[in-house]
Amino acid sequence: MPSEGIELSPDGKLLTNDEILRLATLFVKSGVTKIRLTGGEPTVRKGISDIIGMSYFFLFDNTPSPPA
Repeated sequence: MPSEGIELSPDGKLLTNDEILRLATLFVKSGVTKIRLTGGEPTVRKGISDIIGMSYFFLFDNTPSPPA
């Protein structure tokens, strides 16, 4: 990372966790069987464990339950 840092995207330009899950649901209903979370460092995103957990249910179980 440059010593002067980097410019981060404002929150209003990023998808919310709910928006990501909504898109995942629509993709699965359209026949998508793989979803990749990419761009920057998605694994340091707040709520990533909820997104992954819910995505698992959409892809394999199709009966999502709320995160614990």
